Amino acid sequence: MGLAGQNQVRHMYVAADALDGTSSDIATFRAGASVGDLICLSADGTPTAAGEPFKFFLKTADGIVSSDTIKPGNILSAKALDYAAQTLKAGTISSLPTPAAGQLITTEIIISGFGSYSVEDEYVKKGFYKVGTGDDQEAVVDGLIASLNRNFSREPGADATSNPIFTFSKTGSTTTAALVITEKAQDDFDKNKRTRKQTQFTVNMSGLTSVPTIAYIGGYAGVGTSEQVQEMEFYLMGERGDFYRGAGYPHNFDQAYQAVAGTNYNLIELAYFDEGRDEAKKSKKQLTLAIPFVNLAGNANVNLVVADVNVAAPAALTALAVV
Repeated sequence: MGLAGQNQVRHMYVAADALDGTSSDIATFRAGASVGDLICLSADGTPTAAGEPFKFFLKTADGIVSSDTIKPGNILSAKALDYAAQTLKAGTISSLPTPAAGQLITTEIIISGFGSYSVEDEYVKKGFYKVGTGDDQEAVVDGLIASLNRNFSREPGADATSNPIFTFSKTGSTTTAALVITEKAQDDFDKNKRTRKQTQFTVNMSGLTSVPTIAYIGGYAGVGTSEQVQEMEFYLMGERGDFYRGAGYPHNFDQAYQAVAGTNYNLIELAYFDEGRDEAKKSKKQLTLAIPFVNLAGNANVNLVVADVNVAAPAALTALAVV
């Protein structure tokens, strides 16, 4: 028989708020919690206790959903992750040599996995400028920006001066001008159809008498961003009644998701295993909790769950910063 089964899963719970489980129990939670509240309690519904199995309970509009029972001794890894914002990538082409009249200077942007293309596909867009008499580096950069804008104007949602993919700008003075190509935030995210959250690209420039300097900054996807959590919840709900999603097209079952567009989240990740009686293998499991991030002071709310887990499994998690 196979060694992999339904017990080897990853669950995800997206909360609207976190509660203190050391001063509550399942009856109090059931009666007084609001929809979206999350709490960590012992498996029997009492406050967590050292070495005792525990569960996470989430209040939904339809009732209470609980996680697996987690035995402290079966925890393989645990971590609490602070929300970190996405940073957009920018490529700067600088140290341009003095241009000579008649030179044809080309700048190109190589985009990997553009739109819905495979990550193995590349989409190349170029800008051109032919140097005129008396042109300096700033004139070259201005000409390339104008050319790039014209070429990108053919893309959906673009016009002669702007496009939804990149911003083209310059820095420096007349003789030290540099071309800056910066990605834009993608506003067409769809957790089912359009999951790309950043544009992967490189830049280059040719036709010069010497090689320019190319430097990149940013390009960090972030941690716990709204888009990441929406996508994770969508793809990890298979064990929570969503395994028929899309099976009856066009009469699909509608599903309710908890992640809120525009809301960012702190994350708690647990990896653990189950081991049944007389069972020869360990069933490894993972669990992700997403709790809204507002500001660092608000992390005290997330730390309520961290503290409850640490009662059952001492020092399993490190509390998030609150200042």
